[in-house]
Parts: sequence; C-alpha cells; structure tokens
Amino acid sequence: MKVSVLQEDLNKSLAGVGRVIPTRGQLPVLANVLLEVDAEGLKLSGTNMEIGMRIGVGGKTAEEGALTVPARSLSEFVASLTSGTVELTTEGDKLKVTAGKFGATMLGIGAAEFPVLPGGGGKDRGGIKIEKKIVAEIAAEVAFAAAADESRPVLTGIKFQVVGESLNVVGTDGFRMSRKTIAFTKNTPNAQLSLLDGLIIPARTILELARIVAEGQKESVDIEVMSSNNQVIFTYGKTELISRILEGNFPEVSKIIPAEHKSESIIDREELMRAVRAAAIFARDNNNIVKLKVEEGKLTVKAMASQTGESEMEVECESKGDDVEIAYNYRYVMDFLNSINDERVVMRANGGLVAGIWKGEKRDDLLHLIMPVRI
Repeated sequence: MKVSVLQEDLNKSLAGVGRVIPTRGQLPVLANVLLEVDAEGLKLSGTNMEIGMRIGVGGKTAEEGALTVPARSLSEFVASLTSGTVELTTEGDKLKVTAGKFGATMLGIGAAEFPVLPGGGGKDRGGIKIEKKIVAEIAAEVAFAAAADESRPVLTGIKFQVVGESLNVVGTDGFRMSRKTIAFTKNTPNAQLSLLDGLIIPARTILELARIVAEGQKESVDIEVMSSNNQVIFTYGKTELISRILEGNFPEVSKIIPAEHKSESIIDREELMRAVRAAAIFARDNNNIVKLKVEEGKLTVKAMASQTGESEMEVECESKGDDVEIAYNYRYVMDFLNSINDERVVMRANGGLVAGIWKGEKRDDLLHLIMPVRI
C-alpha cells in the first residue's frame, strides 16, 4: 500500500482510535492499529474486543493494501512531526513513514490477523438516528451510575427500553440508579424505536461516543443493530464505533422505585454540594457515610469519624411532609449533583431504610435513586 495524508488528520485520528486499543491485549495484534488503504484513502481501525473503532482519514492513494502496526509507536512518531504531508508505504510486513527529512520503519503484523470489524451501511440492517445532544445527556446523566466492577458484567451496561412513545435509558450498579426518559417525535417510526428495545450497551461505549460527537458538527448519530452477531454500530461522520451488546438479566428497576413519599425537600444545588463536600472530609474515615436530616425548613448534613472528628452543616430548604434522617454514601450524592445543571434539586424520602429519590426541580425526564446506608 502507498498513501499520502495530512499530518494533522493522521495525528487526530490516531489519538481517537487509540482510546480503544489496549496496551496489553489478549493477542499481540490487539495492540496494533489496522491501516487500510482503498480508492477513498486511509482508514484506521482498533479494538479491545468489546469496543472497536474505525476512522476515515482520507488522503491520496497510490496503491491499495492493508497492514497492522504498533499503535503507540505510530501515534507517538506522527505526533512528533510538523504539519504537512506524511507518506505511508508498506514493504511486506514493514511500514515506512516519511515526512520531509523525517522517516521511520515499523515492523507490523499482517492484516489477516486482525479481528474483523463490521462496517455500517448494510442494506439488510435496520437503523435509527439519535441527536448528539441526547447522546451527551445519556453520558452525563446516566452512564456514571453503571457499575465499574466487572463481577456482574450486565451492570456495566446501560439498558434501553421502549415504553409507549418514549425510550427509557437506565444505568445502575446495585446501589444507585439513573433513569432518563426520552420522548421521540411523531416522525420516529415505532419500528425504529423497537430496534433499541431491550439493548444493554456498555457504559464505556456511550462515554466514548459522547467524546466523538463532542468534536463534530453533525447533529445526529446513525445507529445500526446487528442481532445476528450481537453488535451495534454508531456512525458519526467518518467515525464508526462498534460495540458488543451485553447479555444477562438486567435488574427490574421499576420495582424498586417508591410509588409515593413521606418527605420532600427542595434544596439549592450549589449549597448542598458545598455542605456535602465539607462533610466528606470526615466521612472519608467512616466508610464515606454522611447523614442528611430534614426538619423545620432546614437540612443538616453531618459526618463523623472516630479518629478525626465530626462536622455539621446547615442548609436552608423548602420541605413538606415528615421530618426524616437518612444516611448516604457521600460519593453517590456528589455524583448525582455533578451530573445535572439545575439550580435546585428535589430529595424525596420514606424514612432512613428506603431508597431516596433525587431529581432536578424542573426535570421530569430524569430520576435518580440512591440506596441508604444502614447505620
């Protein structure tokens, strides 16, 4: 193969695809980036066997071909070059990189050893478009609630479920849960919505997709579901993100959402964040526990640790219903408060042993649940 590309385009694309390439993969070829040259120019691909990415770089093709080379070495070398044209040429399993007076030769592995990544645009697949704004909201408001621990793989994913004319998107790690409801327009056929129903997509995939769309101008993402091999393809501009679909029994979260509440408080988000952040100084030495007590129009945030001391902060709030005292892991509270932009938040409770409901004051599309800590 032989192709000429701009250093700026190659450098940016290598940085993008490098985010899904493991430093130590199950196979040596997984640490490599696949270079494919056709009549349209250069394409870069990488995968960690859970997520794959393909980016079209473009360029001037002199000879078609394909090869994989160490991703880190190629990326670092290209980043060291000045702007201008970079020429990539293969000789057997070697790649020669030339830019002006700079040059390097890298040992590669044949493209046939690289895992096959499906491409978007298949005629026999159904697809749906989703706004980039919605992708960003799912990443910020739902993905953080998914589990990081791989002991229950299904909980590392986000579940998509069609309910009537809306789509519920849910993330949970067993201790907290975020559910976002997305209302689709009348122009979205039910047949398209049904393609997403029941999918469990890794939270990491959604976070990576949000990074991709944040850098582009296109307003929507194309989604293709391939049930035959349990994968989904997100296409945005010249970038394709390929992800496996998780399998397993996702928790029936609707059963743990309290149908009613005995106490409701409306609190300034910034003031509550300051109070919880201050309490965290002591909570860190006591299993991250903070106590929230609501009574007579005020919220008290307490934390104590036998080795370091204790703290108590008072925040004004609008409250109705019963007084309540409930203990939380402060990290969960802070994660929720950081995920939204509302000026005020609503906290609903049914005593200290039942999950608490949190939401933005003016947000009916997003609900967050945090399990209390028994003390």
